[in-house]
Amino acid sequence: MRGRVVGGLGQGQYYISRKGYRHQFIQKLGFVPFPGTLNIKLDEPFNPGPHQILIEGFREEERSFGECRCYKIKLNGLEGAIIRPDRSSYPPDLVEIISPLRLRDELRLDDGDIVELILQ
Repeated sequence: MRGRVVGGLGQGQYYISRKGYRHQFIQKLGFVPFPGTLNIKLDEPFNPGPHQILIEGFREEERSFGECRCYKIKLNGLEGAIIRPDRSSYPPDLVEIISPLRLRDELRLDDGDIVELILQ
């Protein structure tokens, strides 16, 4: 898949850093994600295929957090995962990437840069 880096709303950091999610990311994805996401607008709608990893919802401090599905990828050769929260209304061609690294820095990415994603 190919796409362009786009800006986000800055809310990924809050959700990624919740203990209920982080524990499952370590266990199921094998890494602690950088507290934030990289948004990619794909050239075509995201078609995930059968390789999803379920991250279960949980309750924390009187608030519930919903399930999400992750798909392991390589982004320009670096490890990461597409994360698709069940409680969102993403356009079909927009994906959020989590990774143990801050991908913008590691790959020197700016909005509009083209990247390649390979489902693992």
